[in-house]
Amino acid sequence: MAIDSRKIIEVASSLPITSNERGIMGAFGVYALMNYNEFYFKLVSRITGEMDDAEAQVMEQSLYHAVLECGYHTFHGVRTSMHWREHVLPMIRSTEDEVHALVAFTNIFGIGFIEVEELVPGEKLVTTVQNAYDAGRYLEEYGLQRRGRCYLLNACTASYMDLVYGPRYPKGIGTFMAREEVCRAMGHDTCRFIAQRHLA
Repeated sequence: MAIDSRKIIEVASSLPITSNERGIMGAFGVYALMNYNEFYFKLVSRITGEMDDAEAQVMEQSLYHAVLECGYHTFHGVRTSMHWREHVLPMIRSTEDEVHALVAFTNIFGIGFIEVEELVPGEKLVTTVQNAYDAGRYLEEYGLQRRGRCYLLNACTASYMDLVYGPRYPKGIGTFMAREEVCRAMGHDTCRFIAQRHLA
């Protein structure tokens, strides 16, 4: 593999990131918003805790799809940016390298250090995260959860595959579907995500 993950993280995290008066930050061809997430954690934990399993699954699917939409478009913006072309594209020798590069880029956000456990080109991606921020926050504030809570990391795992192996952007979204197999918020040692080609 030709991808130097440390270099990608170093380049991306060294860019001057400043926000305007609305909290919008522009870097790597995308916009990010600085916002508090405590309300989000409380809302999801309390509402899903009061729902029956069928209702909770519907809500969780909505959260998953919202994050998938965000990740898919965000990472497309990243990989078509000037910084990507200058610093990352020269490392990429295969489609598998592009998946590893997107994972490395995601690791600058502080949501947990993602590692690729398994990649079957065009078919399957398994990622693991030892220190997932969302899982740790739920566990710390709201105790053990009935289901995995890492909607962001779960959907990101699918979005990498959608962009690299799905139909050309923007038609590839939803080509792969991910599931969180284990989660620290449920008491496991790690969080593990599996994205596989979605069969309609």
